[in-house]
Amino acid sequence: MSEDQQSPPQPPHQEFHRYQHQYEGHLPVPNSTEVLVLGILTIVFCWCYGIVSVILGVVALVLSGEGEKKYRLNPHIYSLSSYKNLRAGRTCAIVGLCLAVMSVVAVILYFVWVGTMLFNFPLLNTE
Repeated sequence: MSEDQQSPPQPPHQEFHRYQHQYEGHLPVPNSTEVLVLGILTIVFCWCYGIVSVILGVVALVLSGEGEKKYRLNPHIYSLSSYKNLRAGRTCAIVGLCLAVMSVVAVILYFVWVGTMLFNFPLLNTE
């Protein structure tokens, strides 16, 4: 074609499909790396009285929910490996939350046990 002859403009949907194929399967799922890191940290910190781990686990689950929604809306533009990282991070967060809750319950039971032992100690009773 010469410079005087220009190609007719393409309809908008054809333009979209041209750019869609350019990025298909290459974008990471939003928050996938963050969820994986927070999920692993949830397991690591579950032994520190559980409070830090509960916070990290809840944040990881909220972020994974947002990423999951975005992936389900357009799965063809996101890479499968980043989606697997998102799922692995979510699994780690759930496991870490379970361990953290058990740790918090163990700490509470320990303080209740120590408290009952101190109040039932015979030398402290003045009656």
